[in-house]
Amino acid sequence: MEFEYDPTAPDFQEDPHPLFRRLRDDFPAYHNESLRFWALSRYEDVRDAAADHATFANAVDHYPDPQGDPSELMPRWMMDFGLFYMDPPRHDHLRRLVSKTFTPSRVTRLEPVIRQLARGLLRNVAEQGRAEIVHDYAAPLATQVIGALLGVPEADRWQFRLWAEKIEQRDPDTPEDLAAKEQEETIEAIRTYMRSLVAERRARPQDDLLSALTLAEEGGARLADEQIVDLGYQLMIAGNDTTAAMISNGALRLAEFPDERSVLLDAPGWMPNAVEEMTRYDSPTVQSPPRITTREVERHGRVIPAGSAVVLIWMSANHDERQYPDPLRFDVRRKLGRHMGFGHGLHVCLGAHLARLEGRVAFEELLRAMPDYALDGEVRRWASTWLRPIGRLDVAFDGGFAANALESAPDPA
Repeated sequence: MEFEYDPTAPDFQEDPHPLFRRLRDDFPAYHNESLRFWALSRYEDVRDAAADHATFANAVDHYPDPQGDPSELMPRWMMDFGLFYMDPPRHDHLRRLVSKTFTPSRVTRLEPVIRQLARGLLRNVAEQGRAEIVHDYAAPLATQVIGALLGVPEADRWQFRLWAEKIEQRDPDTPEDLAAKEQEETIEAIRTYMRSLVAERRARPQDDLLSALTLAEEGGARLADEQIVDLGYQLMIAGNDTTAAMISNGALRLAEFPDERSVLLDAPGWMPNAVEEMTRYDSPTVQSPPRITTREVERHGRVIPAGSAVVLIWMSANHDERQYPDPLRFDVRRKLGRHMGFGHGLHVCLGAHLARLEGRVAFEELLRAMPDYALDGEVRRWASTWLRPIGRLDVAFDGGFAANALESAPDPA
């Protein structure tokens, strides 16, 4: 049987590593004729392509195929992410405006808030001695944090989590036509909500990111309301599931590699490096949205025509033996150097600083309260072409210890 790489296959997420290794070793410039896309999987190829936005562009108007477009390779919600599908100079202007408001200092001020939220979620389950990490901890933490940053009222934030799951994930048992219909309805519901919130912030600015976006200015130009809606939509959805995936996957790896968890318990100073390793090992985004070639490109003896959709497989790049010795070994002290967990180049993750902060705080608090947690049931993954989400992760732990640890935790301020 001829080798095929099909990221839309239902079982794609179960164990993609053998497939990725086959791509890297035997098909480093892979072409799927039926789905009409190319794929680059080696670290250097992915990094170079991500850095060369003039050749590997993002705007879909570079795609000339009259029979279709790259949306066949991605969920509809990704096509609506303005920054993802812009090239310079439009992209640069918009990103500069956003960067003026989404600053590291604004994010850093959230640390006490994140720590307090994490402790509150852990207290909810401490005495039970059992938790479902995704929906008891990782997902609500990510939702509350990005909601607080943007200025979404607390009562509305969980609705965004439910919306994010409908858009980005799919239960394998849900028929595709029903899932597509739910996605379209959910996207419209989010946009309607964001429009009303942006209008409120225009009228009554507050100390939040949406208000800052309404006031952001460069060279006398400000963002239009619909641009802010697009950005709010992008940040709320992306900030939900990618961060929740990072935390839940990280919790899984620390359960599977107890020696690595012991390192963090004995030497908590390794935690920032551990978060980087978690991000490398289970890239929150398995692969990037397709780039579109603006000219003919030769890779590994194959010619990729101009106007081709090319997928850059972040997760494969992060497990390339040419870059990382023994890449399937989870090592919180690994000397990482560069990795692709947050992408690279023009479209490197805008929220990487926030994700790193959330990950560090989430695991500091989790290991403080539940240093002995262990898997307590089958791990279930969602079906997703682009993300690396866990749908269910049950754990058991010493409830009495957890309750006492949380009770005696120092003030997060």
